[in-house]
Amino acid sequence: MISELTGTVVHKEEDDCIVEVHGIGFRVDMSRSSLAQLPDVRAEVHLYTHLAVREDSWRLIGFLDRDEREAFLDLIAVGGMGIRTALSVLSVLGVGGLEDAIAQDQWQPIKDAPGVGAKLAQRILLELSGKWENKPRRSQKDAQVPRPRGLDDVGEALVALGYSIEEADAASRQAGSTGDLPARIRTALRALDRR
Repeated sequence: MISELTGTVVHKEEDDCIVEVHGIGFRVDMSRSSLAQLPDVRAEVHLYTHLAVREDSWRLIGFLDRDEREAFLDLIAVGGMGIRTALSVLSVLGVGGLEDAIAQDQWQPIKDAPGVGAKLAQRILLELSGKWENKPRRSQKDAQVPRPRGLDDVGEALVALGYSIEEADAASRQAGSTGDLPARIRTALRALDRR
């Protein structure tokens, strides 16, 4: 089992990266919020990992800390959850946001993750509330993801919805920098729909 990697980031995409360790390039799937925190290409990184072995594929999932890995493992243990959906939840909420939703008995924020419907969000809430009842919580402040360089509030919201940093940046520019934030986000989403 590969449980940790220390190597050099050689490539980054929207949903994964390649980390080179002693001449071997490992493709690592990650949440978008964690990918946004990765250092630049050619910098060294340490990741906690989970190797998911299926009949037709092996996937290495990477995390910046143990808490995110534990949250991911708890998520994929929920009936109906796959790797992609679990990463989607962590991309949108982060560990702190998911803990807050569970603690406040609110499934609606979980449903905001792409690929999660109301029934699955309620199942996640039900199953994790029992597991996490006595779990020490991160504060939401500790769990916040640093804003990707150069993005405004609209761009940051679009990245949280699953768009790439490049897409979010281009759409946020079209939305302008003045006016009501929800209206600017709607304008940016319309711009993305037209592309």
